[in-house]
Amino acid sequence: MLLGAPGRPPAAAVSRRAVTVLSGFLGSGKTTLLRGELGRAGAPGPAVILNDFGATMVDDGLLLRSADAPIVISGGCACCTRREDLAKALAGLLDAEQRGAAPRRDQVVIETSGLSDPGPIAFTIANDPVLRHHYALARVCVTVDAMTGIGAAEQHEVALRQLLAADEVLITKADLVEPERVEVLLRWVHDLNPSARVAVTAQGDVLRTVPAAEVRAAGSGSRAPGDEGAHLRGISTLELTTREPLDWQAFSVWLSLLLHRHGPDVLRVKGVLDVRGTGPVALNAVQHVVHRPEHVAQPMPPGTRLVVIVRDLDPEQLERSFRAFLTIG
Repeated sequence: MLLGAPGRPPAAAVSRRAVTVLSGFLGSGKTTLLRGELGRAGAPGPAVILNDFGATMVDDGLLLRSADAPIVISGGCACCTRREDLAKALAGLLDAEQRGAAPRRDQVVIETSGLSDPGPIAFTIANDPVLRHHYALARVCVTVDAMTGIGAAEQHEVALRQLLAADEVLITKADLVEPERVEVLLRWVHDLNPSARVAVTAQGDVLRTVPAAEVRAAGSGSRAPGDEGAHLRGISTLELTTREPLDWQAFSVWLSLLLHRHGPDVLRVKGVLDVRGTGPVALNAVQHVVHRPEHVAQPMPPGTRLVVIVRDLDPEQLERSFRAFLTIG
């Protein structure tokens, strides 16, 4: 899941290094999962950047692979106090390549602190004047503890933001709970972020991947006891679809106005647009970061499917405004 083909098909993937951001709340099993993935990948493997909120690192020793050592950023989160250090680490990888001191790595994995918000990290990659020409965000993978994941999202804003930013959600420690609880968690994750791919893991191994259609068929709305926390109330997921190709200019105006007025409350925008005269275009925004739209090379079904996750906004009003702007085109 972490080291396979990117979750979206960037046109410049051949020239830019694919970055996977591995996020997830404290103790959710990020390092265990990454160790398993690196073991299966073999040499040379991706470059790895580890971030830990504490000043003393222990995970770097667990992730040593032959002569390869991860780059360590400690004493704060890469999304805020150590954001400049993250940019320097990525720039350092480029410098080592150019000096011939290290081989080119086409993949980079950033394992974040359990308290990091993926949004600012994505912003750093997409907007740094140097890095954006050499790195492309391939996916945001988020681990969710099968035992404590729902409670963490209820009680900690950052845990919820991690989930909403995810392209792929990896439910960890599935061997430690009843199968019924895993199924409840699958539906809960799908309700929050229906565009994310989901896999179930245990002890660093992927047990199964779960297509979104399978989760939908099982029914949504199943909740674990006590999961109606304040952080989950007010979150709405809206799926905007069209049968006919849409006008890019009209859509761009709608999205720009939406983000300008409600930016902090627009938590996720992701989908494939059927653009008139152009064809399918992948669009991805992680919170306030809108990544460069990419043409999709492979055949796609006609029509547009766009998932928008918002906080404290009226989804019916958003859909009405979307439809109204489409009539302009």
